[in-house]
Amino acid sequence: MMLPKKIKLSLIFFVLFGTTLLSVLNFTDYFALEIVSVNAANLDNWSDKYSLLEGTPLMHQPLDSLASALMKKKSIYKVDIDYALPNKIEIKTNNYKPVCFVLDRRTKKIYGLDSDSRVVLLENSDYSWNNPVLTSLTISKPYGFCLDHRVKQVVQALQKFKKKNRDLYGLIDEIDFGNSGFLKVSIDGLPYRLKVRYNYLLDDVDKFIRFVSRFDPNLENITLLDLRYDEMIVCSQGKK
Repeated sequence: MMLPKKIKLSLIFFVLFGTTLLSVLNFTDYFALEIVSVNAANLDNWSDKYSLLEGTPLMHQPLDSLASALMKKKSIYKVDIDYALPNKIEIKTNNYKPVCFVLDRRTKKIYGLDSDSRVVLLENSDYSWNNPVLTSLTISKPYGFCLDHRVKQVVQALQKFKKKNRDLYGLIDEIDFGNSGFLKVSIDGLPYRLKVRYNYLLDDVDKFIRFVSRFDPNLENITLLDLRYDEMIVCSQGKK
């Protein structure tokens, strides 16, 4: 089958253009590597740190070996590497930011949890300790997820609560997952804890706020407020 002459010429043009572009990228000093960034921050001494070839065209850089080396680090779960013409390579790694913390009951080690409830190593992470710690939980592995199915819904609820009432959110010290039927919430400055439902965390905490705001109750000897019921709040003394 004969192609029309105009189409044949177009194909020849694009083949020649593509070949020329590859030649330029491969052999022209204008496209030689000069800048390397990791998670949007430009690096110094990147040639030594990442075994990249300074002054060598982008297309000749050992990116496969670079990606493999980065993936061997425990703190890195994912790597994306892009060319930014004319002379830059952009490296993006998992930059999970902890929104709260979790204490592994087996190792007694503290990890972060990101907004998707993924377990995050705290080394070199950007985080603030002004977030609650989730306790009585078991960690599967870094960058995996907690084994308790309730964690994801609680983390999502905490993010909503932080936007709604940042001051009170900052006072939440601990959320104890030790009982399968309820959570225990500890708030800084209060001698008692709140017993709440994991799937109604915001509703139960709102109920507590309305209760103390309206009635200003004397809770001096109370150790636990049970907020799981629609029509009542149960105040308990004794063991927390």
